[in-house]
Amino acid sequence: MSLTQVMEQYQSILEEEVHDIAYETGAVKRKGKLDVITLVQLTIFGFWQDPDIRLSGLAQIGGRREVHVTESAISQRFTPKCANLFLRIMQRLAKVRLEGEKVDIPLLKQFSEVIVEDSTSVSLPAALAGIWLGCGEEGWANEAAVKAFVRWNMLNGELLGPRLTSGRTNDHKSPFSIDELPGGSLYIADLGFFAIERLCSIAKCENDRSKKSGKRYFVSRLQPHTNLYNRRGHLLKLKGILPQQVGQVREMGAVLGQKNGVPVRLILLRVPKEVAEERQARIIEKAKDNGNEPSKEILELAHWTIVITNIPRKMASYEEILVLLRLRWQIERLFRLWKEGGKIDEWRTKKPYRILCEIYAKMCAMIIQQSLIQEGCWLDPLRSIVKAAACLRRECNRIMVAFYEGNLENTVQSILRTLQAWCRIDRRAAYPSTAQLLLDGLDWQLELLLT
Repeated sequence: MSLTQVMEQYQSILEEEVHDIAYETGAVKRKGKLDVITLVQLTIFGFWQDPDIRLSGLAQIGGRREVHVTESAISQRFTPKCANLFLRIMQRLAKVRLEGEKVDIPLLKQFSEVIVEDSTSVSLPAALAGIWLGCGEEGWANEAAVKAFVRWNMLNGELLGPRLTSGRTNDHKSPFSIDELPGGSLYIADLGFFAIERLCSIAKCENDRSKKSGKRYFVSRLQPHTNLYNRRGHLLKLKGILPQQVGQVREMGAVLGQKNGVPVRLILLRVPKEVAEERQARIIEKAKDNGNEPSKEILELAHWTIVITNIPRKMASYEEILVLLRLRWQIERLFRLWKEGGKIDEWRTKKPYRILCEIYAKMCAMIIQQSLIQEGCWLDPLRSIVKAAACLRRECNRIMVAFYEGNLENTVQSILRTLQAWCRIDRRAAYPSTAQLLLDGLDWQLELLLT
């Protein structure tokens, strides 16, 4: 499906399907001056263009559809049923798939997809704990929170999700299933998603005959206290095999899981003292947030990068495995973009359901934004999603106008041309980006400092 077709689907959802969703959710019971199409679009495109926009600004945006309403008329519409309306629209937009071209990076193109998965949480007012339960107890901070799970294909930029759960949902219970990973794909996630059963399922899971077949792969850091075995079934003791000199690497075969385990490559790298100290500080801070104290063993293991993968050596050297592992940080940058640029976790009001409407509307905008970034600049490995997002905030009002007045295809093509003009990161000599390492290969001493 081309971007124009995807945008036409978005238009259909926001111009036509929105009526059915509104009546199903009870958000609209009668026709009024502020119709549901205008309400939805002025909210989504208004907060996309300016995440800090006031109600007066939203009222002005309604003029794009020749609808003139007051601030109070908009405010009164942000009800619990309206919040459910925006949630349903977000879920519907997330189902639209844009299967773009693959970026020309040989290391990545060995795989059918390169999937990075992660989640991000947004704390909510305590009044919303009945909808999205947080990690905190009643009366404490984070009593209410929503968690957004996302999978991002690094090959073509396609975004899967966000899929929302309550804030206290463990990453192990991701709403994405292992069966959704296609054959020949590579899966990368942080330690929050680490589970022996999960990784074994990725490696062993067989595809439906109707799907593209092929082995699935994973790259992951090793969770402390995880048992690994040699081919004879004997327990490996990390303490006896850890390299002792900074920069020294050791690689060996191992088995993950005692029964019906999966053969893996175990890669161990001793990192500089400065890197280890930074890691230890993060470990201690995270443990404090959870009311815990890290063990001496976990703090000591911060001196090593320990990685397991089932990618064979003929497909990737250990240096390339370490570069692939860095891809997990890309989704962190996406979440930072959503929070710093899209401000999905900020609002001006104290009204809980208006806050929910705003969060869902901003996530709708982020979904549409990523489709445009995917088509507009993903094939450039040195793309800058931050610059692209800033460009789209300036241009997004044109899409709303095109929905209403027509000429959507020309509008989209015009916006794509702006994305293709200088939405790039600069090459760095001292600290190369992941894109540079993927393109130019690994300078081992530089990589060592960044691991």
